[in-house]
Amino acid sequence: MDFKSVNLVYFTGTRGTARVADAFERSFQKRAISVSRTELRCQENPVDSGELLVLLFPVYAFNAPKPIMEWLNKIQPVISRPAVVVSVSGGGEVSPNTACREATIRQLEKKGYHVIYEKMMVMPSNFMIGYDQSLSAMLLHAAPVIVDQVVEELLAGKRHRTTAYGIDRIASRLGYFEVYGGRIFGRQLKVNDKCIDCGWCEKQCPRDNIKIVNGRHFFGNDCVICMRCIYGCPQKAIEPGIGKFAVVPEGFNLSKVENRMDHLTVYPKISQATRHFSLRGVRLYLIESNCFER
Repeated sequence: MDFKSVNLVYFTGTRGTARVADAFERSFQKRAISVSRTELRCQENPVDSGELLVLLFPVYAFNAPKPIMEWLNKIQPVISRPAVVVSVSGGGEVSPNTACREATIRQLEKKGYHVIYEKMMVMPSNFMIGYDQSLSAMLLHAAPVIVDQVVEELLAGKRHRTTAYGIDRIASRLGYFEVYGGRIFGRQLKVNDKCIDCGWCEKQCPRDNIKIVNGRHFFGNDCVICMRCIYGCPQKAIEPGIGKFAVVPEGFNLSKVENRMDHLTVYPKISQATRHFSLRGVRLYLIESNCFER
């Protein structure tokens, strides 16, 4: 296919999906394809541009997060415009995430888009269990390689669609309750005595859900549990009032992993880095990248 322009639209919380969006932007641009890029924040107005739409999102409760669905509800109908849907998770294309793109694809098709390709990308986990530095570095190293493979297949005219497991479709529908859970989680966030009133959280919240008035923090009803405020606060001053199990105890910082990658010359074998049974999807993804010894 001969695309000359791409509309890259994404939501990101702790920046993993942004890293994937970076890789897509670089891959298209090095092939002389122009890229317009939109990070969804709050009520972002849709921009109608590009011959190809690439929509990216982190998987939240087996679905696309609320900002993606809001954006889909607002976009104008088109006539058979091609689209690519890319989900990003810490577990890979395994149950219960195999249906995570279906609702998004249905919405796009209702608006007249023709989804020609879907893909699961894997980034370091920021939910419940963190990955060690080596595995995180391997995933960051593999991302641009796999993105290049996807772009090459798109330009060659290859179409790729998947079939979800039936039980995962049920999980995906139940996952919509996270919208309500996010409101409760957000309202229960707490600021501890480490806070220095720097205002970082208010500026960085992608939902404008945090307001600081006379030194007091107010958390609204629009939290989507993206964790950016918890992991990103320079003073580690924000903590959950409920759902503490969801927060990785050692924190989450992709920039630190990337800094370490500059000095990392030897990676472990894939079999060593993903020996736990829960990392089967990650193992398959790393094998697909063909970057590391198995």
